Amino acid sequence: MSWRFALQSEVPELVDLKSESAATRKLYGLDSPETEEFGRECLLARRMVERGVRFVELLTPARRGIDRWDQHGSLEAGHRTNAKAVDQPIAALLRDLKARGLLGQTLVVWGGEFGRTPCAQFADGGYTKSVGRDHNPFGFTMWMAGGRREGGHSVWRDR
Repeated sequence: MSWRFALQSEVPELVDLKSESAATRKLYGLDSPETEEFGRECLLARRMVERGVRFVELLTPARRGIDRWDQHGSLEAGHRTNAKAVDQPIAALLRDLKARGLLGQTLVVWGGEFGRTPCAQFADGGYTKSVGRDHNPFGFTMWMAGGRREGGHSVWRDR
């Protein structure tokens, strides 16, 4: 059997989430419109890891009027919306991988494509709801979990 056929023949079962328990579906947030999309992505990622997939990439779901994490304006509303969409599902993925004995062999990396300034961009010199943050190529945050990494380390690099 070719690897292409094997891939095609296994995908229908992989994406069919009916076999997941109600508790697992709730853990990932599949019962809420705010978390359902990213929860499904995280649950599918777990199922792929279980089947030996070596690399899985997930993206924060797109929301109407919100540019994912690139908030040059409406920082509070944008981050609140994005955080609500991803917090429960990513926590569920980590908890589920650990419970299944897969977190030690799976490195989860969370990050973005660009850093942000530590201070806000104020509109008209004062705080408004349209406040945002500008790009900062010299400072951004990523975190890792699993993969036999020792926790609690920060890495700083001076220019």
